[in-house]
Amino acid sequence: MTIDLAPGDIFRFFLPHTRLLQLLPCAAGNINQTWIVHFISGNRHKAAVLQRLSPTVFPDPSVVMNNFRIVTRHCAKIAAQKRGYGQTVPVVPEAYSNPDGEDCMRDAEGGLWRLITYIGPSRTLTVVNARQATAIGAMLARFHQGVSMLPAAEIQDPLPGFHDTPTYLSHFDALSSERSPQNTEEEFCFASIEHLRPLAGLLQANSSSHRQQLVHADPKCSNFLFAQGSDTVLSLIDLDTVRFGYLVHDLGDCLRSCCNQSGEEKNMQPHFDQDCFSALLGAYLENGGRVLLSQSDQQILLEAARLLIFELGLRFFTDYLQGNTYFTYRYPKHNLHRAMVQFRLHDSLLAQEKQLRLALAALLT
Repeated sequence: MTIDLAPGDIFRFFLPHTRLLQLLPCAAGNINQTWIVHFISGNRHKAAVLQRLSPTVFPDPSVVMNNFRIVTRHCAKIAAQKRGYGQTVPVVPEAYSNPDGEDCMRDAEGGLWRLITYIGPSRTLTVVNARQATAIGAMLARFHQGVSMLPAAEIQDPLPGFHDTPTYLSHFDALSSERSPQNTEEEFCFASIEHLRPLAGLLQANSSSHRQQLVHADPKCSNFLFAQGSDTVLSLIDLDTVRFGYLVHDLGDCLRSCCNQSGEEKNMQPHFDQDCFSALLGAYLENGGRVLLSQSDQQILLEAARLLIFELGLRFFTDYLQGNTYFTYRYPKHNLHRAMVQFRLHDSLLAQEKQLRLALAALLT
């Protein structure tokens, strides 16, 4: 169904017999539009999450929604089994359906809308400490274990080419071949990409030795939902990117995000934190990750973090060069500055490389 309506009308498409109280837009997220919805159902006050999937980013949003149904049902089944044995399990979001059984709708511009359960009271974090990184590492390992039991053939690729660093680099080269840096900020990014380009083929060079399975594909720290008032992780959210990929890609991306103690938006002198690195990796390995990771994966864990830092910086800078068409932005140089944060985060990591390698060796012993 294709409809061109306001968010409040779209909410009523899913729950026509409830009383809408409030729609609060969420500023977090670089891709989709999100609102927290408060409403009355029966005599109870409830909350839900209304989202519009970006038709610019997702070539076929219906694939994303179909994957969402499969993954959440699978995770709910695994959770129910573990709960039966008294184990603590993550909360799994669910999609609301309207009276006709429809759990999504398209607007006139091709965006796909859905209403999903709100998990809470909860909070998201853009910067974490070592204790919180420990909880994230454990949750990521449990998620990887859970989806490893789901046949990869059931999931369609929602983002063909996602995390294909060599292709991102080729795209950048094509864009930049006839464009010289316009200022010192651009000069820094051009120089950083040239210096880091050998990282691009890290996994493809020996792909058969690195474990591939279903992965989250965007396990940044803000996608881990923490309980309000505690450092317990309730859920790993934003399942729109779940796809078949390298396990070490997911872990490297999680390290990239969680070890950045300055956040990705403001501070131009980010710090890669050794304590968060050890805490997250230690919890991941102790909660089943050691079994999942191949020997080759374990040998390149630090390089995987470097690769994902490089890749995101490359993507931000490329988007800036092509006119900010992919990531949302608040001012013209926003994606340029985001790229600079990533490249400087890599500098911070390299400055501590010896200590990080010693910490990694101790964890793997």
